[in-house]
Amino acid sequence: MPVKNVELTPGYFYHIYNRAVEEALLFREWKNYEFFLEKVIKYLLPEADILAYCLMPNHYHFLIKLTNQYFSKAMHKLALSYVVAYNIMYNRRGRLFSSPYQRIHVTNLNYLLHLSRYIHLNPVKAQLVQKAEMWNYSSYQEYVGVRESDYINTGEILDQLTEKLGVSVNIKQQEYRKFIELWEFEYMEFKMRR
Repeated sequence: MPVKNVELTPGYFYHIYNRAVEEALLFREWKNYEFFLEKVIKYLLPEADILAYCLMPNHYHFLIKLTNQYFSKAMHKLALSYVVAYNIMYNRRGRLFSSPYQRIHVTNLNYLLHLSRYIHLNPVKAQLVQKAEMWNYSSYQEYVGVRESDYINTGEILDQLTEKLGVSVNIKQQEYRKFIELWEFEYMEFKMRR
């Protein structure tokens, strides 16, 4: 089944993503990232809990838990408002996104944890930064306690890292950092051997 036909149901988890047309950039400068995040807060937060995100120069990823049935309308408003502003700013015309947003229904909680890692490691894999913590346009900094925000729900993911009841958020953040840094270390070793 094509990804765009996945039914959206409140209470469930989804991986939401999209990319720019051809070789275009979605985000050319920091102002673009900031403006997009403002629109995410405005349009998506009333419809979903945002568990993780990463904005890359030519694509984006969101991991969400749907809370409302109007998510598709919110995504349309987000995309339209961003494209109109982007086109005005850069004196361009036409579409910016390669297609309507894509979505995958996430049904496995273990996969949810690994998907958050995949999302947060996008800038490392793309060699934009050496460590996930260095990329300002993802939710990784919230996950490890470097930055606070009221629009990222880290609890769903962090709670999976320890089975002990009453473990502090600080300990969960340290466990998540280890979960990410282990992969970063293995990835860097692999690159050095090539």
